[in-house]
Amino acid sequence: MQSMAPAADPAATLALLAAVGTGVGLGTLSGLIPGLHANTFALLLAAAASSLPGPRLYVGVAMLSAGVTHTFLDVIPALALGVPDPAMAASALPSHQLVIEGRGREALRLSALGSGLAVVFAVPLAVPLTLLMERAYPLLRPWLSVLLAGIAVLLVVTEHGRHQQVGAACSLAASGLLGIGLLDAPVTGALPVSDVLVPLFSGLFGAPVLLAAIEGDGVPPQADATVTTP
Repeated sequence: MQSMAPAADPAATLALLAAVGTGVGLGTLSGLIPGLHANTFALLLAAAASSLPGPRLYVGVAMLSAGVTHTFLDVIPALALGVPDPAMAASALPSHQLVIEGRGREALRLSALGSGLAVVFAVPLAVPLTLLMERAYPLLRPWLSVLLAGIAVLLVVTEHGRHQQVGAACSLAASGLLGIGLLDAPVTGALPVSDVLVPLFSGLFGAPVLLAAIEGDGVPPQADATVTTP
């Protein structure tokens, strides 16, 4: 007697596809709008998970879909709004250098290729890296503060030039004072998230791009999307 494969549940399949579609929609918004981030939506979904119908797996699927979509699209506002003045091309990011040279479409294509390769490599590496971190975290936990302090110091001292090092140290001190002053502050609002990080991250993610857009000269004429970078 031949065994029959279990039939898929149409309702569960539709719910899963709806979760994927919701995640793609949220990731599109966070990727294209400065100030929004996939982590912000993930926090909101996690806070609202208890009131959502269906298994919690669907919430995780929506978070994952939003994160993957965000990685493909977040380069667009960065290239369109954050282009510096051509006189600052020497200190610009590589993607911005391509935009200044009229190769912005190539930069978009390279970013999409990089995001696609990242997804391809992330799938087989997810399980072993998760197992590794589960074993390593108990060993690192007592020394976590020392490790993070060392990384912060390393970021400051590896800046090029005294001026950049002083600026990095001031940024580090300002972020520390911001955390001390706000992390324990009571927050209430219409959304089911009593966490100051949601509005704080929205401002910190969005402000640099918008400030760069104000100071920049806009996007110059662009060539085709042929990849010519060696």
